[in-house]
Amino acid sequence: MEHILWLSCIVLPDYAQEFGISRNSRAGWISGMLAELDRKKDFQIDLCFPIYDSFRMKDGKCNGHRYYTFHCKSIETYDEEMIEELEHILESSNPDLVHIWGVEFSFAAAMLHACHRKGLLNHAVASIQGLTSNYVRHFYADIPEKYRNMQCANARTIEQDCAAYERRGRCEIEAIGMLRHIMGRTDWDQAIALAINPDIHYYFCDEILRPVFYENAGRWNYGRCQKYRIFLSQAGYSVKGFHYLLQALPVVLKKYPNTHVYVAGKNIIDTEEKIPYACYLNELLDENNLREHVIFIGNQDAEQMITQYLQANVFVSASSIENSCNSLNEAMLIGVPSIASYVGGTNNRLTTEIEGFLYPHDEPVLLAFYICKIFQNENQLCDHLSVNAVRKMSSLIDREVNVNRMREIYKKIIADII
Repeated sequence: MEHILWLSCIVLPDYAQEFGISRNSRAGWISGMLAELDRKKDFQIDLCFPIYDSFRMKDGKCNGHRYYTFHCKSIETYDEEMIEELEHILESSNPDLVHIWGVEFSFAAAMLHACHRKGLLNHAVASIQGLTSNYVRHFYADIPEKYRNMQCANARTIEQDCAAYERRGRCEIEAIGMLRHIMGRTDWDQAIALAINPDIHYYFCDEILRPVFYENAGRWNYGRCQKYRIFLSQAGYSVKGFHYLLQALPVVLKKYPNTHVYVAGKNIIDTEEKIPYACYLNELLDENNLREHVIFIGNQDAEQMITQYLQANVFVSASSIENSCNSLNEAMLIGVPSIASYVGGTNNRLTTEIEGFLYPHDEPVLLAFYICKIFQNENQLCDHLSVNAVRKMSSLIDREVNVNRMREIYKKIIADII
């Protein structure tokens, strides 16, 4: 049985209790793929997690997998100490192949340096998640200059956040340059990977969501949703484009005054610890009297997200850049009529007027137009979009197809090595 070491970008939710931390709902595609590979039983998979509080570091076994930890002092840079820690993990795990989930964190480059020292560099493959080296070009997302360098107590400015992305982007470019093998899922991520490293072997492999989303595939129903309810999965920083939605909302309210926007994730506008981006959002809310129309609902687990999708009349992804939005995948699989900004790899997920609507990210009036079009539901538009979205996403994120593709990639790389 071949032996794979996974470098995860987070502590996976099912391992959070091992470290006394809260379950992280991000990166559900990693847990989804692990569950499917476990079902196939032809690889032994060890897990490697970044730990930010050194006192929580430990190695052990849980859920049938050996896990290792290393101290991550920063996701923006790495040092010799981090490389040496990862070297020791490679010695202990002794894998046939190393799979790095995401190149956008500094520890991806550190792991590749460790692989190089242990003669494993050709045994390494990475999955592209986001690409911060490109995201940085879109980070300001039309935010007015006065907010970019605004100082808030105990918070970085937007300019400082952008600089942090630049540092991460340098590590990312270094990692892609070192890699021989990389996996992605959109034309956009393939284009960027090959632009950085023309000699890299690119493998297409789409995601697997958490099981509960497949169990609820196609469940959205126009008759049971809450009319004029817009759902966004996050709004925590500029790239997610919530300010564009707030610019579109006054146009929607002229025609549909009962419209409400529900936003998952931390409420950044009603806290004492303000960040500059929240100050800009508050200005937009007050300028257009939008506060009674916007509701933050906090962090949501998978089951709670499904409830939100089922209640929504429309799902919106308003990002200034995305590779492929995981929440858009979830919404489309459940059947929610969806609108997404035409950025990054989003065009590989849906086609306008067939599975949903795409619009230029910096055209909030067009976003408002499409929201109103879905609210109007002329000629049963919502049902048309919903049925097509479920069909398209069921094909893209088919569990059996994608787990077999991942197994094929592993075996091909290992065969080339052995």
